[in-house]
This record gives sequence, C-alpha cells and structure tokens, in this order.
Amino acid sequence: MEVEIESVEFGMNNEHIKLALTESMEVHKHNQPYKINTKKQVIIAFKGPSVSEWYHDNGFGIVGVDPKVFPALLRIGEGQFAKVNSVFQSTFQDILNNTRFKSEVDNAVKEGKKILLTGHSSGGAIASLATLWMLDQYARKRKHKVPIHCVTFGSPLIGDETLSHSVRREKWGCHFNHYVMEHDIVPRIMLSPKTSIQKYLPDIFNFFQQKVNSTTHKSKFPTLFHKRTPDRTIDNDHMETPEEAINFFENVLINASTVASHDAFDLMEPTTGSLKDKLSNDFVQVSPYRPFGDFVFCTRVETQDSITPRQQLVVQNPNAVLQLLFYFLQLPSEDQDLAEFSRNNLDENFSYETELKKNGLQLEKKVYLKNLNKDLLTSNGTTGADVRTTNKALFELTSRAKWCLMAVEESEKRKNENWDQIKKFMREFQVTSKSDQKIIEIILDEIRKYKEDPSNDSPDYYASFTKQSKERDFVANVNRLEQAKIWDVVIEMVMRKDLPDEFEVWDKLLVAGTAFRRLVEPLDIANYYRHAKGEGYMGVRPKRYKFTQRWYEHANVMSFETVSESNFVAVVEELKKEYDEPNKMTREKVKEEFERLTINVAKWKSEIDDADVFWGDYIMPTLQEKLE
Repeated sequence: MEVEIESVEFGMNNEHIKLALTESMEVHKHNQPYKINTKKQVIIAFKGPSVSEWYHDNGFGIVGVDPKVFPALLRIGEGQFAKVNSVFQSTFQDILNNTRFKSEVDNAVKEGKKILLTGHSSGGAIASLATLWMLDQYARKRKHKVPIHCVTFGSPLIGDETLSHSVRREKWGCHFNHYVMEHDIVPRIMLSPKTSIQKYLPDIFNFFQQKVNSTTHKSKFPTLFHKRTPDRTIDNDHMETPEEAINFFENVLINASTVASHDAFDLMEPTTGSLKDKLSNDFVQVSPYRPFGDFVFCTRVETQDSITPRQQLVVQNPNAVLQLLFYFLQLPSEDQDLAEFSRNNLDENFSYETELKKNGLQLEKKVYLKNLNKDLLTSNGTTGADVRTTNKALFELTSRAKWCLMAVEESEKRKNENWDQIKKFMREFQVTSKSDQKIIEIILDEIRKYKEDPSNDSPDYYASFTKQSKERDFVANVNRLEQAKIWDVVIEMVMRKDLPDEFEVWDKLLVAGTAFRRLVEPLDIANYYRHAKGEGYMGVRPKRYKFTQRWYEHANVMSFETVSESNFVAVVEELKKEYDEPNKMTREKVKEEFERLTINVAKWKSEIDDADVFWGDYIMPTLQEKLE
C-alpha cells in the first residue's frame, strides 16, 4: 500500500545537511564499508567502490535487482523487476549479509530514532540502495512509521526507469535529496557505456584517490575543509594530457545527449516499444540509468564571485532531472577553455565541502522547478523574470532545453488527463446520472445479481454461463465483454506508461480491479472451456486478470501466485479433462494435484471474506466424486 508520507517525515534541517556531508567525507578514510554515528539521531555514512570497479562488463554494468532484497522495485502489472548497477548492488548485499548493519538498523527502529543515510560519490549509491531496502522492509512491509532520509553528494545513478517508476509509485521520492554540482561529471558517468570511457578510468581513479587522500587527513568539521576556490583547476598529471580530459568529457556529454534526446521524444510520443529501446537494441547503446528522488542542482553563473553560495534548484520529476543532467553539463559560453572546463568537471565532485563552508546547501535557499515551469517560455517566446531572479543558470538555458522541460510538464498533464478519463468509468466520479458512459460498478452489480440467481435451474452462475441457453446468460456475456473492453484499455495505457506512476496503487483501482477479477474471470474460464479450445486457459490468461491480481497482491504485500482464488476453477477443468482422457497425467497424479488444490482453496476461504469470489461449490465436489 502507499506509504503515509506524513507519518515518516524526517524533518530535515541545515544541521542534518552539515552532519551528512561531514560523515560522508569522513568515511572515505575508514576501511569499513560504513560508519555509524548514534549520538542524537542515527547517521549512517557509506563508502562506495572505486570508479574503476563501477562496471562489471563492457556495457553499462547493470543487472536485475534481487527480488528478495528489493521486492517493491518493479512494474507491478508486468511483474518486471528493476535493474541496478551490479557492483553497487553486490556491495550493499555484502553489507547486509556480512556486517552488523541490519541489527543496528533494527535497534534504531525499535528505539524510534530518526535514521539519516548518506554518502559521497559511489558512497551515495550505496546509501540510496540501503534507504530503498529500509523503506521496503520497515515502511511498506511492517508498516513502521520510522523517519528515514537519504542525502547524497555527487552520487552516480544506480538504476533504470523501472526503479525510478517504483520510487514515485510508492511516494518514496521525498526521502531522497541528491545534491549535484552543476558541472559535476560523476552523476553523469553511468550514462556512458564502459567501452566509450574505459581508457580514462584508471586516471580518473588516480585523481579521485588523490582527492580523497587530501580531503580526509582532517576529520573535525571546520578543519575538514581546506581553503580553495571552487574553480581551481587540477594539474595536468591527473589526466595524462588535456586532450584525454577533453575526450572523456565529450564522451560523457555525447552519451548524455543521446539519452536525453530519446527520452524527450518518448515523452511526446509514448509507445510500448519506445524509440530509445529500439535504438538501444538495433543501433546505439543507450544507457538504461535514470534518476529518482529529489535532485538539488547547485548552479552558478560565469560572473559569480568565489565567495557567494550557489543557487539551488530542486527538481522532483526524474524526466526533468535527466534533461538537466545533460543541459547543465554544457559549456557556459563559447569562450570557455574546453580543457580547463573538462578538468574542473572532475574537481567539482569534491567541491560540496567548499560550498557548505560558504553557507551554501542551505534548505531555505532552495527554489523548486515545478514553481517556475509556467515561466520557462511565455507565449511570446521569452523566459519570465521570476526565472531570472531565482535561478540564473535555468534562465540561461537554451530554448531547446526549455522546450524539453516543458515536454516533461506536458507529459505529466497528459497522464493525469488519461487518469481523469478512466475515472469516468467509475460511479463515484459521475457528474450526472443521465450519462451513457458504461460504469464499471453498475456492470459488476448486474453480474453479481446473475451470480446470486443463476438461470436454467443451474447450481451456480458458472454452470449457467457454460450452457448459454437463456437471455440472462446472453446479457451476462455482454456484460463480460463490456468489462473486458474497459479493463483492456486501462491495461494498455499502463503498459504504454501513459498514466501517473502512482496509478497502480490507487485504492479505488484496487477495489474495482479485485471485484472485476473475482466476478468476471470465472465467466471467462467458463467461456473458454465451453468452446473446448486450446491447451488450457492458464496458458492464455488475459493480461487484465494478471494485472489486477498483481495490484491486489502488491497492495497486500503478497508474492505473485499463478493460481489464485479467481482462476483455480481453470485448474479443476484441466484435471477433469485429464481424468476423462489422460494425456499428461496419470489418474493418481490427478488425484494428488486435486488434493493440493483443495488445500489451497480452503486456505483462501479462511483468508478472504468476499461474496464476489466463486468457490466452485458444484464443480469441485463433482470432480471429487469421480476421484473417489
């Protein structure tokens, strides 16, 4: 079910940001994978793998999530689990299985303490995975109202669009603050396949290692920050030549451009097989990584002095974040020295401490992109004054960049409009009783009456529907087809990703979908076996029932079962066929399978108190008699 956001609000303040950054830098000098501070609230800072280890293959180093560790990271209806960086996932699993992390978190939860997870660079990636695990384990599964928050600094991306979708669906995005310096290259690295940047990785690793060593010699807060300006360039020997720094930057920029362009196109023309998927499979390698959570872009203008804090732009929509990861990475002007700019992009990953020392990263100085969207491009093609005064870097973006951000906004509007269209099929949202619109609940009520009083003197509506000899059976069949049409449209829109992310956990959808599945699927099964066609219903079970079943199971924190309370009668039909004309089973095997099914049906009956469920009170005893 949805996490109650109000009940798990952390209550972030500037002191938390300061402590998070202190601990995330401090952990770099430790040999342990994480460092825990329990003085007031619990602060857990993670140390991540070195950049030379981020890719486990020559592509993007991405694998499916472990569903036992991250069961909520999936597209529910399709049963398609998210993909995450292999090295980051294995690093976190090692922490989970081979350290005291789990017991320390359990203790903190029992004591009702606030828990803040943090990390710099790849440490932020591990902190993000740890936070996702905690939200699933404690907020979703156990319904604990525990304040959990994650703050990262210059973290690489960790997972794909399905992960991003899952976070928005569960309303977990507000638990993450990802701080990103405007030109920090690290949050963009995973948009490139290893093959395009692997020759530069050893030098990048050496550079980062030198920065870590120079940063972590001092551990107390003010002395942690050595004096330097944010624009200080690094020595040429950090990369073999200026040309290599340029080549690395250009490779990352080109790959970021590819991903941003394809996603912008898909926002305008959503399809089940997106352009980026086709291109990724057939032509070019397009990164699967996508952002999630709240991103805080720390931006500045070219003429800004070295002591003024950067402006902070908070972006909550992951599609907008992706566009800005690309557009903010571009050179601020044609006069900018490319070699210097390329080297400084690496240096920016270690500039968060300097920014904080200038009284930057302050919560009260944040501005939100969602409040500026209406002024990005006015009707006469100009950008509103509010954008200029609140975030100059956003104001100075190209028109193309602003159009892409507006496409994100329009995509969200279209998804909500589609949701409104679906609401028209529901009784609660009808504005007039005279509408000719087919209403889900009204049709279901008619099917309920048919179920309660079947025709043909039949023992139940399943047997009556199988005969199809009376007008009431014909009307029931029309209602079945009307329901199928409505739900097939809904499922198609979900698969096209053309509905808001939280749609699949909408309480009214769950109620209507469960009622539909329990009342109508037995009729679909009866219709299937009435025509005696195919190799069995379960092999061709419509998506409308799989999706609605998965929505119900996810909401109730259950694993997906192929056979459920709404379709077990199809198994009975198959066992009847096997008993009458043995093909794949002996009669002993049929009896064994029927006994197993009987146990499951008894279990469902004890757990489900719903008159809509068809329990097969005639067909089950009929087969039982045959088997005795």
